[in-house]
Amino acid sequence: MGPYDSWTREQLLERIAALESSSSAITPAKRSNSGKPRKEQRPFDMSKYSQRHIALKVAYLGWNYLGFAAQGDEANVPTVEGRLFQALQSCRLIVDPDSCSFSRCGRTDKGVSGLGQVVSLKVRSNLPKPDEITYVETINRLLPEDIRVLAWAPVSDSFDARFSCRSRTYKYFFPKGELDLDQMRLAASYFVGEHDFRNFCKLDPSKNITNYKRTVVSLDIRPSAPSTLGLGDSTAFYEVELKGTAFLWHQVRCIMSILFLVGQRLEKPEIVQDLLNVDKVESRPDYPMASELPLLLYDCEFEGLEWNYGLEMTPLRLYQHWRELWSANVTRSLLCQTFMGSVLDFPIKGSLLRNHLISNPETPPAVVLGGGREMRTARYKPLLDRPRCDSDQVKKEKYRAKKKQKTLLDNDDKKATAATATTNNNNNDGDQ
Repeated sequence: MGPYDSWTREQLLERIAALESSSSAITPAKRSNSGKPRKEQRPFDMSKYSQRHIALKVAYLGWNYLGFAAQGDEANVPTVEGRLFQALQSCRLIVDPDSCSFSRCGRTDKGVSGLGQVVSLKVRSNLPKPDEITYVETINRLLPEDIRVLAWAPVSDSFDARFSCRSRTYKYFFPKGELDLDQMRLAASYFVGEHDFRNFCKLDPSKNITNYKRTVVSLDIRPSAPSTLGLGDSTAFYEVELKGTAFLWHQVRCIMSILFLVGQRLEKPEIVQDLLNVDKVESRPDYPMASELPLLLYDCEFEGLEWNYGLEMTPLRLYQHWRELWSANVTRSLLCQTFMGSVLDFPIKGSLLRNHLISNPETPPAVVLGGGREMRTARYKPLLDRPRCDSDQVKKEKYRAKKKQKTLLDNDDKKATAATATTNNNNNDGDQ
């Protein structure tokens, strides 16, 4: 007979639980790639090192990220900032994001890329030794391929990447298609100067913004890339370069949406003047934003920063890195171009597709949204005839009412919990 044959069911269950508990307490020693036991890392003590306040210029392709700003859940909400923090902590330049006086110049949204993004923070330093840490090279070794630190600069303790910025410049890339660039340029001219842009942004009542006036310093439309060979001038790419002192949430994408409507001759250029006149148009008509894919935070302007671009050969390595990514993406583009070109010679309604496209403009119209996106509509409805979104005042009133209701419900829940606890205590007193 075995040693457990005479045991009861309860005794067997207790024995199994004891064995599971003892086995889980035994943790195998961590081993390195060579198979040797790995030493436990000591807690990092930043107080033993010098620190300095620096600015970093960061470039990133935003397609794979849900925005620039970290959300605290990188596994499910990957962000550029989250990846940057991981690299900074891995090389022990910071202890954690909350203790390094971190600030960012721009909070770009999901899918938006950056070339001139600037952040500031306190990092570990070799001071007072003359040879400083090679920040650019050290951080880039730990970043994914679509994020790179371009340069660093020493800054004063009072420097703030957001509030010290003098201007921000965005670029937005788009194919010419059938867009009327002259009409778009006329509409763009109406944006220049200080205006109330509440009809060109997404309102967020939780921010309690009271001033929607922003200054656009310049807005230019210029060629960016030549047309694709054999596919006509419509495949030539252009860019909008927009410089301003500060921007509202989704402001650039809303501006591009209206410029596309004007370029398609669905709206007159003067629609910009109408929407900037908040006495005439109190709240934003219901229109979709332009795609985030072609949007680039191109430059952030600061006064007096002296950028350090790393070791002598680092700029060349950065160029080669971006060139590799460019080559891979141009190859993908050429494959798509080849597919497009082959379909042009397919038959359609007794002719070739290339001839059909010339003689039969698209009906119903497709509203251009940028980034390859279009919105089909049976009949275009002018902006001023569309339903309006809630005004800023109405949104804030609804937000305050909702917040008040939530507070009341939370208080009711607390009272109910306290009453239940009191009842339980009284019942326990009676049992004793």
